[in-house]
Amino acid sequence: MLESEKLAVAAHLHVVMRRKIGRVTDVEWMLRSAEYAREVIRIALAEAAHPELIEWGQRLQAALFPAPPQPAASRGADRPDRSDRASGFEDSRLSRSGTVTRPSTQTRYIGSLR
Repeated sequence: MLESEKLAVAAHLHVVMRRKIGRVTDVEWMLRSAEYAREVIRIALAEAAHPELIEWGQRLQAALFPAPPQPAASRGADRPDRSDRASGFEDSRLSRSGTVTRPSTQTRYIGSLR
């Protein structure tokens, strides 16, 4: 997420907190200090009476502290492994007889690198 988008979410949360619960926050410091941002998010998520605060607190949390990517083993079998994809590399290696084999034009890069 871009810094400007993070700033926009933090600013919106600031305005909602000021209007709903009278809290004044420092928007720029939210982006600079992870500890301060976590505390502001904790306060926003604790306000069960104001669902808008909870929504914007969750948005800021997702923007500043994204969830770590899942390991490849837990993604499931719905995504093919990279080894299943044909890269064309195998076609360009030496054959067992010692002669160089050329990849087919369909799997080879078209053009040249300079």
